[in-house]
Amino acid sequence: MSSPTTRATAIASMLSTALGIPLDDGPAAVRKEAVGTGLRISAPVPEALSEAVRLDVLAFLMRTADRFGHYLQHGGVSVIWAEIETAARGGEFP
Repeated sequence: MSSPTTRATAIASMLSTALGIPLDDGPAAVRKEAVGTGLRISAPVPEALSEAVRLDVLAFLMRTADRFGHYLQHGGVSVIWAEIETAARGGEFP
């Protein structure tokens, strides 16, 4: 299995390509950040995203992420997120 960093980079790259958004620190970009015992990748979802692309993104996340989900931000911005575990609670690696 790939390292957590490699998996997080793959998810970020796939989201950038599939959603047509950049990999940077802007509000409309794919973001990577450390959270708790892992890495979180999140990205705004364009309203005009086709059903086929949505299904491809979900299939990729099911194969690659430890957890993933979706939420609506204040103002109606749709955001998809994925998490990769880097260490178990207490600092042990999975």
